[in-house]
Amino acid sequence: MGRRIEWCRSSDELAGWIERIGSGPLALDTEADSLHHYPEKVCLIQLSFGEIDLLVDPLAGVDSTLLARPLLDPMLPKLLHGADYDLRILNRDYGLEFRGLFDTMIAARLVGNRKFGLAALLDEHFDVVLNKSLQRADWSRRPLSEAMATYAATDTRHLAALVSVLEERLAELGRTAWAAEEFEVLEKVRWTGKSDDDAFRRIKGGGSLDRRGLAVLRELVGLRERLARETDRPPFKIINNDRLLAIANERPTDSRQLGALLSNKGGRSVRWSGEVLTCVARALAMPTTELPERRRRSMGRLSGPEQTRLSLLLQQRDAVAQDLDLEPSVLAPRGVLEGALVRAGRGEDPGQTPGLREWQREQLQVPLAALTV
Repeated sequence: MGRRIEWCRSSDELAGWIERIGSGPLALDTEADSLHHYPEKVCLIQLSFGEIDLLVDPLAGVDSTLLARPLLDPMLPKLLHGADYDLRILNRDYGLEFRGLFDTMIAARLVGNRKFGLAALLDEHFDVVLNKSLQRADWSRRPLSEAMATYAATDTRHLAALVSVLEERLAELGRTAWAAEEFEVLEKVRWTGKSDDDAFRRIKGGGSLDRRGLAVLRELVGLRERLARETDRPPFKIINNDRLLAIANERPTDSRQLGALLSNKGGRSVRWSGEVLTCVARALAMPTTELPERRRRSMGRLSGPEQTRLSLLLQQRDAVAQDLDLEPSVLAPRGVLEGALVRAGRGEDPGQTPGLREWQREQLQVPLAALTV
């Protein structure tokens, strides 16, 4: 009998399927509706084990917390691709945590793959072509079409075979322990939530604004958040980040200025232009003592000589990465190396920099040791 797709629409059904997982492995993925609704929610959980591709429907009232036991079993391998997002939303919505995790995206990067998306990996190793045309579909709609069900199941169907290939390659390169360390770190990922008070600081490009501009941006982001929740629309469909930054930079005071500004950004005026202008006016009238402070970028901590040392350290990292046939950012992100340089300047051990893995420390021990000289 070949593979088949099964639906799970009740808690009793899920409990029965869990008993059939056995020793696994268990491949898992999720589909959410972040492109269509706000706040987003988990709309589908895909599980593949044995010859079964199971589609668990949380929107049908399935108690997804029943997955807690198998997901916490360290002896049951859990296979995911690009697991960070899945781990966060499953933890947020159901309190789920993972042990025994294998992330095929991380493993692919550790063996030197430059194309590490699931579609690229399946095409490379198995000549399987994934149909990504439904990637932006609204997964909250019911019933799902047969095409959507097939698309969802395919995301987990081939993970066990892919893991076998990657495990063999990791062993050949002597990097199995590297992957194990990365997976152990990944298992600690939790949904932490992000303070709405600081949401405006996460807008890319906002760091270049002065304090008054930051105040405008803060007001606008707060407005966007409220409107997104009221209308059940993703924030970017209310006002996208480019338009937020343009308004915070230019600070229009009437509808004509606002319309001209948004027109220059290739779009029409926003539906809530009156409320936008109110936000601008409120920020412009705000006392200086209430304006948000600018945060210095981490690079701002480095003096001229330190910048030179960082450039040398990055060159050394790149040389080691080339020898290992790794992307430099996989070996060590720039921010981590900057942190190592700062620690060394304070007389602390750069090898203990937060975010630096043991396997990375071993590969970079010579340039790291040179920081303390």
